[in-house]
Formats: sequence, structure tokens, C-alpha cells
Amino acid sequence: MTLVEPVEFECVQCGRREAVADALVSTCRQCGGEMRNVEPIHD
Repeated sequence: MTLVEPVEFECVQCGRREAVADALVSTCRQCGGEMRNVEPIHD
């Protein structure tokens, strides 16, 4: 069994960030703008 790390998305219009583990988010729940994937930073 593998744990799926949440993927963080950021809205290009309002800057709202949302972490999603099992779905792709394409629109912001707050303003309806486009959500873009934010790459996680690993040391």
C-alpha cells in the first residue's frame, strides 16, 4: 500500500492554495480562476 502525498495547487487569479491528495483541481473554489500545480520542494 502506497501513501499518496497531497499535491498543492495555487490559483493564478487570487492566490488561494489548496492541497489535494486524490483529484485534479482545475478551478478555484473561491473565485473560479484557474488552479496551477505548485511543485513541492524537497531538500
